[in-house]
Amino acid sequence: MARTLLGLAVITLSACASAPPTLADPAVPAQTQDSAEWAIADGYIAKQIECTPDMAPTFESIAWDPPGFTPDGGTGMITDANPQLGGQFTATWASDQWAVEYLYC
Repeated sequence: MARTLLGLAVITLSACASAPPTLADPAVPAQTQDSAEWAIADGYIAKQIECTPDMAPTFESIAWDPPGFTPDGGTGMITDANPQLGGQFTATWASDQWAVEYLYC
């Protein structure tokens, strides 16, 4: 019995040691680029559906205007799979969350 428990402990420890590290959830507001881009993309889908209900959005990417992302935010362009969709945005850190404006609708 002791050997079985020892073997189980070794297997458990080795499984824990090889587990991938956990990453911060970009959906939780923080002054990071991942969090900002998650908020921008998430809001984009809802805004684009409101603006063009007959054209489903397919978010592709975000390109930040110079100087790029800063912890206070920035401006940039959203690219959609449909070239008729997407557009400019501004993202600003507002105390404890991202405030995003979509400048195309």
